[in-house]
Amino acid sequence: MSKYLLVLAAFVMASPVYADFTTNFGSATKYMFRGVKQSDADIVINAGVDYTGPFGLYAGAWGYTGSIEDFDTSEVNAYGGFAYSLGNLALGGGVIAYERGGDKLDNNEYNFNLAWNAYRLSVYQDDDNTYEYKELAANYEFWDDAGMAFTAGLLTPDESKELWNYSVSVVMAMPSQVDFEVLLTNQQKKGYSLVLGISQQFDW
Repeated sequence: MSKYLLVLAAFVMASPVYADFTTNFGSATKYMFRGVKQSDADIVINAGVDYTGPFGLYAGAWGYTGSIEDFDTSEVNAYGGFAYSLGNLALGGGVIAYERGGDKLDNNEYNFNLAWNAYRLSVYQDDDNTYEYKELAANYEFWDDAGMAFTAGLLTPDESKELWNYSVSVVMAMPSQVDFEVLLTNQQKKGYSLVLGISQQFDW
């Protein structure tokens, strides 16, 4: 994670003073990625740092681990890209670098995002062209401190396979920028999973 944070720190120090810089810290009952559980730990701890600059540029790093015995499957992601808004329409693109300990996951993924109001379509492609992932999402707010999100994703490892996953989540905003989330996911081969999580954001 240190190399990603050094890159992000250099980016932030070279940025204008009117850029936004936030950090976050949280915990969840498990870490799910596209409907698949990634860690065997009962509780995972996660933290991240995000930079938002001028002209729609952004960069960040995020990582998680479970118990002390679970460091081999801890994961760190670094990402960067751009996002521009034209009225209710938003367009963006970026790259995500994944690195995990135990199973030596180490790859880059490129993404393209198109959003209109509460709806978003994203397409992800790894740098070796071994798979493609498409995701359709919808986010709705109700009351002043709660929201709900729906997603449907399609992973295509090759031309002969397709794996679907779905999720629905409810997020409740609490004082001091603390969010509580309930997430229900379903993956075509792995079945259903229920995740409870809590996180806090800090603005700098």
